Amino acid sequence: MNEQTFQSYLLLLQELCGTLKTLTEIEQEKTRTVRSDDLAGLNECMKKEQALTMALRGHDQKREMALAALGMTGVPLSQLAARVPENCRAEARSVVEDLRLQYSLFRGAAEVARDTLECNLHQIEGVLQKMEVDGT
Repeated sequence: MNEQTFQSYLLLLQELCGTLKTLTEIEQEKTRTVRSDDLAGLNECMKKEQALTMALRGHDQKREMALAALGMTGVPLSQLAARVPENCRAEARSVVEDLRLQYSLFRGAAEVARDTLECNLHQIEGVLQKMEVDGT
């Protein structure tokens, strides 16, 4: 295995961590904007989120190509450290742990944002239904 190619792969995973961290911050901002009924802010968050989603697709394509170059196509992150040169294992474990943490934080923030948005939409639906019944 080419150590330089592997280091490039780890760098890519670190970039992915950064993108997930930024997405987590956007999800947290989205939650705040929904709670404060800031539709313009919510729209801005959604634009940022869409741009970063495209960046994630690019990261995934690069990751797939890097894995192929390393001869590790289909190798899950959990097995990465076991398949790399001994002198790279600690760094690989650290990067994988960081990536898993950032992904977990992102999922949690995205879930809170989604739940908050759904709750507000239900409230809006209730108000609209009441307005229809009242003839307003």
